[in-house]
Amino acid sequence: MNTEKHIETPKTRARKPGENRKKSIVIFLALPAALTIFFPLGVLPYLCGRFIPYGGALLDICMLYPLICVFIIYCLCRGVSRRSKGSREENTKSQLTSAAEIGFPLVFIISLIISFSISVKGMLVFDKPFMYGLQTRMKSNTDFEAIRVWLKSLDNEDYDSIDNSYISFSHVRAEWPEPLKVLKPGRVFLSADENDNAKVRLMWRHGPIVGRWGVEIGAENMKIPPSDFSQFGEYRLPVEPGVYVWRGLE
Repeated sequence: MNTEKHIETPKTRARKPGENRKKSIVIFLALPAALTIFFPLGVLPYLCGRFIPYGGALLDICMLYPLICVFIIYCLCRGVSRRSKGSREENTKSQLTSAAEIGFPLVFIISLIISFSISVKGMLVFDKPFMYGLQTRMKSNTDFEAIRVWLKSLDNEDYDSIDNSYISFSHVRAEWPEPLKVLKPGRVFLSADENDNAKVRLMWRHGPIVGRWGVEIGAENMKIPPSDFSQFGEYRLPVEPGVYVWRGLE
């Protein structure tokens, strides 16, 4: 009796001719296109300022830039190499795809160079879109009137100082008014404006790489100072009368 078992070898699925090409398009065309929109054009920093302006996400973006730049340069070199080896008999669709695989990395690099060339000294390349996102967040998430009512309830000695400097408010979050708690700032400071009315400054900070930023809220007639682009100055963006977001230049 023949006791040998017949073992069938597993059948491997043959790859379709266009399967590798589809994966190549996703990696070397769609991904560079998405990265161009989200990074040099500022969409991702804006969304970060709009939804998670607490520092960690901004640091992640800062650390991702070098890796993404290396990937984009690789995509460009690969696209140029494929284009130079391409056959003249390729159809129009293939030729356009090959051109786009070169075009998107070029747009990324040019956009990044322009962003760096017009960026203000002391500001990172993604700071402005981040600040516009923070501005939008403050407009939609902040109860300015409730904060102003709280400011009016403060005693003069709570916020006024001889040199008009900022006075650190309590570090105990339980002592903060509810309209400040929902914003989740790292620190809260009080001071007097030019009319001797109380104003509050909220600050977020995440180490020396991404620095510090925040929002300042005062009476509606509080003067919003222009941006100071000197060393240790501030970039300021008005939100509404008596309110502005700021970014420290370090």
